[in-house]
Amino acid sequence: MRLKLCWKPCVGSPVRREFISPFCTAADEGITGTSARKRKDFLKMVRDCQKGKIDLVITKSVSRFCRNTLDGLNYVRRLKQYGVGVYFEKENVNTLYMDNEMILTFMMSQAQAESESLSGNVKWGHRKNFQDGKVYYNYKGFLGYRRGADGRPEIDPEQAAVVRRIFSRYLLGHSVRQIVTDLMADGIKTATGKEIWHDSVIQKMLCNEKYIGDALLQKTYIADLFSKEKRVNNGELPKYYVHDCHPAIIDRETFQKVQEEIARRSSIRKTSSKTKTELGKYCGKYVLSELLVCGECGSPYRRVIWTQKGAKRVVWRCQNRLEHGKKLCKKSPTWDEQDLHAAVIGAMNELFQTQLAKDELKASIAAALAWEEQELTLPAVEARIRGLQERQLEIFQLIVGAGPDCTDYDEELQQVNMAKTSLMAKKAELERTQQTAPVFEHRLEELSKEVDGATGVISAFDELTVRQLISNIKVLDKENLLVRFKDGTEITQQK
Repeated sequence: MRLKLCWKPCVGSPVRREFISPFCTAADEGITGTSARKRKDFLKMVRDCQKGKIDLVITKSVSRFCRNTLDGLNYVRRLKQYGVGVYFEKENVNTLYMDNEMILTFMMSQAQAESESLSGNVKWGHRKNFQDGKVYYNYKGFLGYRRGADGRPEIDPEQAAVVRRIFSRYLLGHSVRQIVTDLMADGIKTATGKEIWHDSVIQKMLCNEKYIGDALLQKTYIADLFSKEKRVNNGELPKYYVHDCHPAIIDRETFQKVQEEIARRSSIRKTSSKTKTELGKYCGKYVLSELLVCGECGSPYRRVIWTQKGAKRVVWRCQNRLEHGKKLCKKSPTWDEQDLHAAVIGAMNELFQTQLAKDELKASIAAALAWEEQELTLPAVEARIRGLQERQLEIFQLIVGAGPDCTDYDEELQQVNMAKTSLMAKKAELERTQQTAPVFEHRLEELSKEVDGATGVISAFDELTVRQLISNIKVLDKENLLVRFKDGTEITQQK
C-alpha cells in the first residue's frame, strides 16, 4: 500500500501556468502515516508549497493525508498560511473554503483511531507469538549467525570464532575496551560490516542469551504509537524465555561464568578517596592492578612511572600512600616492577614442583586456547563431555537425595543429556575425519613442554598464567610477598 498525494496549481493562474499539466505527484511508503518525520516526499511537498510552486494539494482521503490528528491539523494550517488548500476527494472537503475545523478534526480523529486499532492488533499478534515461543531474529545485527536455507538461523563459522574470542578474552581478564581495541587492530568487522567497534556492542553481546541457544522475548517495547519511543521492559509487560530455539555458539557454563564476572566487575568498590561515586572501575590493562594489595592497610597497589635524571623507572606503590602520604599507611614499601615479576615467577615455579599443579596449569591453558579456535577441536569436545558427565552424576545424586517424586531437576537433566548427545556426535565426526586441529595441538604442545621443564618452569612473566592461577598477592614488606593461589596454596616469596 502507498500513501499517494497529488497536487496541482489552480487552472488559469497567470503566474504558475507551467505547473498545470501534468499533475505533480508524490508518494510515501505506507508503513505508517502517524508521523510526518519519515515521510520525505510529504515534507518535500510542504516545502514546495512554501516556495509557491503548488496551489492545491489533492489527496484521496483524510487517512491518506495523515493519521495523526495533531500533525494533520498543523500541516493543514501551515498550508493555508501559504495560500495552499488541501482537497480531500472522498470527503469532498477543501480546506481553503472551510469556516470550521471541527468536521476536519473529527475525520482526522477517525483516521488516527483506525491506526491505533491496527497498531493494537499488531501488538496483540506479536505478544501472542511471544507466548507461543516464536522468536524473531535480526540477522543484520546478529554476529555469529546467518539465515539458513530453511529460514532458521545457522552458525556462521567465521563470525562464531569472533564471538568465542570475545567471551574467551573477557574471562581471561581483558576489559571491554581492550577487546574492542584488539578487534579493530586485527581488522575484524562488526556484524553490519563496519570497522569501528563500540564498547556497548561488546557489552550487549556478553549478556545476550541467544549465544547459548535461548531467547528472551519482549526485552523492549514501543511506549507510544506516535513518538515511536522504545523503552526497556522493566516489568511493564511480561517477558518470555525460550530454551534451545537455535544452535548455541557458547556453552552454558562459560556464559554463566561471564555473567558472574560482569557482576563482579560492576560491584567493585572504589579504592581511591578522590572518586566521587562509591563504585570503582575495573582495569584490565595490568594483571597486578587487581591482585597486588598492601599488607598494612589493604589498599591496592598502583603502577607508577618515576623519571629520575631522564631515566624512567616503573614501580608499584600503595594507593593510600600515593594519595595521603604516611597518614593512612606509614610503612608500605615501593616495589620495582621487575622485582615483582621475578617474585611472582619464583612463587609459581615453586608451586610447579608438584605434578598436580602442572596438570592443573595444562588443563587451564588448554581450556583457554580451545575457546580461541574457530571450530571445536577434539580435545575441547572431550573436555566438555567430561564436564557434562560430572554434572550428570551430580544431578543423579541430587535426585536420589530428594526422593523419587522430585521433578525439580528434570529440565536440567534433559538439557545435559541433549548437550552430551550432541557433543558425542561431534566427537565421532572429528574422529572420523581426523580433524584434530594441528594448530591447536602445536600451541598446546609447546606450552606443555615449557610447563614440564625441570627447574625453570616459567622463565617470563605471563599474564594469562597469572590470571588463571593466582588469587591475590599481598606485599608484606620491602623484601617479601605472600602469593595466594586459587587452589588455596600460599607461598611467601622473597625479592
